[in-house]
Amino acid sequence: MFCVLGTLEASINGRLVSPGKSRQLIVLALLLMDVNKPVSTDRLVEAVWNGRPPKTAAEQIQTCVWRLRRSFVRGGAKDGLIATTMSGYALHLPEDWVDTGVFDRQVSEAKVARSNGDNTTAISVFREALHLFRGPVLAEIDSALVQAAAVMWAERRLTVLEECIELELASGRTTELVTELTTLVHENPLRERLRCQLMLALTGDGRRAEALATYREGRSAMVAQLGLEPGPKLQEVQRTILAGKSTALVAAPPLQPAQLPAGVTDFVGRTSHVAEVLRLLSVDGRGGVRICALLGRCGAGKTALAVHVAHRLRSRFPDGQLYADLGGSYLLSADLGEVLSGFLRAMGYSDSWIPVDLCGRAAMYRSVLAERRMLIVLDDVADAAQAQQLLPGGPDSAVLLTGHTTLTDLPGATPVEVGVLSQDEATDLFTRIVGADRCHAEPGPRNQIIRATGYLPLPIRSAAARLAARSYLSLAQFADRLRDPERRLDELAHGGLDVRDSLALTVRRLPDEARSLWWKLSLLQGLDFPAEVAAIVGDVAPPLAEKLLDSLVDRRLVDVVGVDSTGMLRYRLDDLFGLYARTRAHEELPEPARARVLSRTAEYWAESTAIQRDERE
Repeated sequence: MFCVLGTLEASINGRLVSPGKSRQLIVLALLLMDVNKPVSTDRLVEAVWNGRPPKTAAEQIQTCVWRLRRSFVRGGAKDGLIATTMSGYALHLPEDWVDTGVFDRQVSEAKVARSNGDNTTAISVFREALHLFRGPVLAEIDSALVQAAAVMWAERRLTVLEECIELELASGRTTELVTELTTLVHENPLRERLRCQLMLALTGDGRRAEALATYREGRSAMVAQLGLEPGPKLQEVQRTILAGKSTALVAAPPLQPAQLPAGVTDFVGRTSHVAEVLRLLSVDGRGGVRICALLGRCGAGKTALAVHVAHRLRSRFPDGQLYADLGGSYLLSADLGEVLSGFLRAMGYSDSWIPVDLCGRAAMYRSVLAERRMLIVLDDVADAAQAQQLLPGGPDSAVLLTGHTTLTDLPGATPVEVGVLSQDEATDLFTRIVGADRCHAEPGPRNQIIRATGYLPLPIRSAAARLAARSYLSLAQFADRLRDPERRLDELAHGGLDVRDSLALTVRRLPDEARSLWWKLSLLQGLDFPAEVAAIVGDVAPPLAEKLLDSLVDRRLVDVVGVDSTGMLRYRLDDLFGLYARTRAHEELPEPARARVLSRTAEYWAESTAIQRDERE
């Protein structure tokens, strides 16, 4: 056990270990403050010499680390507790081997108990965590950096103590708190929350005069030292006491977040998809968390489907629904630490309750959800690793996520492929937006427009919205515009509805070789092709071509359309996506490169045709 919440102590297998002289103590203290994280040599040098290092500082740090390693091994530890990193060193220890880790875990457990309304358990665990502090933190270590970390932990202790006392006051424990709070206020005269709590405890003990005197003393100190009046909360408590009103605290109940975005009012079709997702997420989850992944190409309406089904499922998850856009299509996706903080805040936790590190937040999130029945909707997931951090800790919750890429490596996830709309569904959606009269008057042009969109909801919506905004434009005139490939993508964009934006984000995340191959394949003008053509087009070896095609298929940028007579897979680009890719190919690829693609594929087709003719003869 390594202890820093007081004087620094180290023991291994119950035996005390002497870290050595002051320099080793400083190095060990800093490594323990950032346990399981790399600490740079420069930071260790700064901690030991406070900005005045000798020329041999780095070598002396190395010696200190060597001596610490030797003392640990002599104490019975396995070699390797202190690892060398690229920039310095890292001390690797299990959470329960360091009192700070135990403190963090117990505080998280107490907060979970509080959120579940179990104040008695919360108070008990809070007090157990606070008893880990054995005195001033690392007061014996003469280092500005170590003392800065010690101040942080002293503040952390006070914050947790305030949270604990608030629960104790809400539980009616006023008399026994007066002595403790009096000492705390004397030690921290400008800390308003403690002074509020002392006033409430005194009032609850029938000592109103002393409570009001406590307010006057605090106000005098604040005015004299800061030139400020007490804050609103302290003034409110004083007014409440003067008015003789009840000052009893009531612990806030756990919040039930309802973060789902508004559903799409003109949602159409997807009957089988809706039924499948409802079935998957409504079954008994005793075998583990239920996870459904809606996967599909850009513009397929995955988010609209997810939100629609999530609203249908609300009654099955009475403890709330959480939603986050993880930005998987962007180069910089959402910060998972911020997502977890947002979830915890939505469930009633203030920032002072939320751990500062990602692992601590994830652990607290899982603990909070362990006994709850909640629906978590994760939109635009980049990969399985991103989603893994946001999975709940108990079997009663469910996760509905969307993504462009295959997420079969996420344990327990059931994929549901979201393809294009049927002819009837596409017509229904288009008609709802444009208007029944216009669509019924021009059924032929209406169908031509829908075919030009590739039956994808996003371009259908953008085309329909464009027509709805231009009542003077006939459907036939708009269909004529779409026949021109040079204009089609521009015409299928309206306001923020533009499939090119979604495609650009997806393509930007591709590896360079896959992106270049996609552009080149678009020059085949919608022809289907085997992997050997991709190898020729990309000027890469066939195994690499297959790997790149797998990547493009995973991201729904290339479709597998069948198997030819030789048993080879055939691929093809969607017409609309191919049009976008050709536009980019003309922007990104020089003319000689484009000409080379066309000439080499022409040679391949000619040679293949000749071989097939010879085989028939």
